[in-house]
Amino acid sequence: MPDKIDELAPLELRCLALAAHGRTRQDMVRETDISMELIDRALEEAMRKLRAKNLAEAIFRAARLELIS
Repeated sequence: MPDKIDELAPLELRCLALAAHGRTRQDMVRETDISMELIDRALEEAMRKLRAKNLAEAIFRAARLELIS
C-alpha cells in the first residue's frame, strides 16, 4: 500500500471506528441516526480509499495507520 492514501471523511472514520468496536450497520443507524444508505456508502468509500477488500481489512489498515483506535 502506498504511503499516501486518500483522506478519509469524518463519517467514514466514525463508521470504521464503530465497526471496529463491534457495531453492526444496524447498530450504527440506531446510534447515529444516519441512514443505512449513508453508512453503507461511507464504509464502501473507506474500503476503497484504504484499498481494502473487505471491512475487516479496512478496519485493520485504519488502525495500523492510527486513523482509528
